[in-house]
Amino acid sequence: MWATENTLFHSYVAVVTTVALAILLCARRVSLAVRHNRPLWALLLASLAAKGVAFTLLLIDSVHHSEGTLVMVDPSFWFCVAGWFLIAAASFDAATPTVRWASLGDILTSMLSVGLFYVLLRAAIEGPTAADSAVFLTRLFDALDGFVAAIVLVRFLGTRRADERRFFGVVAAFTVTDAIVAAVHNRLVVATDSYLPELLLTLPMVVVGMLLSRRKAVWLRGFRPSLLQRRLSRMVRPFALSLATCFVALATAHVDKTLAIRALVAALTLFACRNALVVWYHLSAEDQMRVLRRRLQHAAVHDPLTGLLNRRGLFHILQREYDAARHPAGFSIAMIDVDHFKRFNDEYGHQAGDRCLVHVARSLTQIADAVPSCVVSRYGGEEFVLLFPEVTLESALLYVERARIAVALAPPSPLPPDTRITFSAGLVTVEGGRWPPIDELLRQADSAVYAAKAEGRDRSVGAALVTA
Repeated sequence: MWATENTLFHSYVAVVTTVALAILLCARRVSLAVRHNRPLWALLLASLAAKGVAFTLLLIDSVHHSEGTLVMVDPSFWFCVAGWFLIAAASFDAATPTVRWASLGDILTSMLSVGLFYVLLRAAIEGPTAADSAVFLTRLFDALDGFVAAIVLVRFLGTRRADERRFFGVVAAFTVTDAIVAAVHNRLVVATDSYLPELLLTLPMVVVGMLLSRRKAVWLRGFRPSLLQRRLSRMVRPFALSLATCFVALATAHVDKTLAIRALVAALTLFACRNALVVWYHLSAEDQMRVLRRRLQHAAVHDPLTGLLNRRGLFHILQREYDAARHPAGFSIAMIDVDHFKRFNDEYGHQAGDRCLVHVARSLTQIADAVPSCVVSRYGGEEFVLLFPEVTLESALLYVERARIAVALAPPSPLPPDTRITFSAGLVTVEGGRWPPIDELLRQADSAVYAAKAEGRDRSVGAALVTA
């Protein structure tokens, strides 16, 4: 009996020692971890501490009960707590506030699941057939350890960052080793009278200690989960947690039917609230993306200074006019160039130059508002373009002259009142069924601008292109 007691005691001393070393290494890792990963390492530390409490209780019990009947203490609670900390780590995600709230729902679901598991475990231990329940208890612990390892592996396969991947790589190696070792240990204990199998329990602690002591995770360097893996991981974890909670609740129905019903309602409520939160988040994100897309589309075809269409927007309108039915009354385009704009910038400064361009844009817009379907755009720099669908050359010249007079009459503040802003305009009107290419049309308008400048600036020059 003394040899048996001594063997059991020394076995648990070895286990508790390895757990203590693993706790010290994990505490060091918590202090060295980056801020956003520190809660994860703290959860692993808490899990190791809970296992340390459980093995310490077993060590104390081995002194008084060498046969290991666990009359004095019950370490199963602390084993359940240790598993829950690891499930909580696999459920925790601090990416966004909404994801954090969803993680909280998963953590509460895991707490409910582990609590129900402990109720089922206590019922098996304290039942009238407790002496014959060793096989059932072994299967219960296999289920808990296997589920913890599976949920951690799923999270590991869906990690995004390298530091997060290292953490879950360590935890996955630990939980898988712990599940295998615990399953072998429990069956050896049931099958034999020896207490040497307790030494197997040191193996998971040795594995996690070796991984924690390494400065770099070289063994994970080639692993990069794909986008599909990350999405599947985020989808599977909450569903698996809720499904496991429902299964455990149904299993506890023979122990306490009221508790089982309440647990089922709580699990379904948590899952529904979590899904509602995620759906709300995605709908909000979709609305924000829609607004952002509209803003980007607007910015892509509009000039940020004047608010007019830019060159891309102008070509889009021109292409639409070309693709549409031809206008029998003609199609006029006017290109406008502010006179001596470089000298204006040098004399008054670039801010005044910007105010000048805005002033010209407003004047052109006011004239264009009186013309149906007229389009104003900033072609680039100090150049503007007006499109006049179904407007003859004479009418287009009249509108451009009105704009030229409006620009010259009211200089933008705070320029001196005697400041005079002028522009030269070149107009081209297409008459006929066949229109020239867009580039040719703009080249002809640009040539008309140069003709206006050659005649002394501050004027409009027009030409008609008659096609068959």
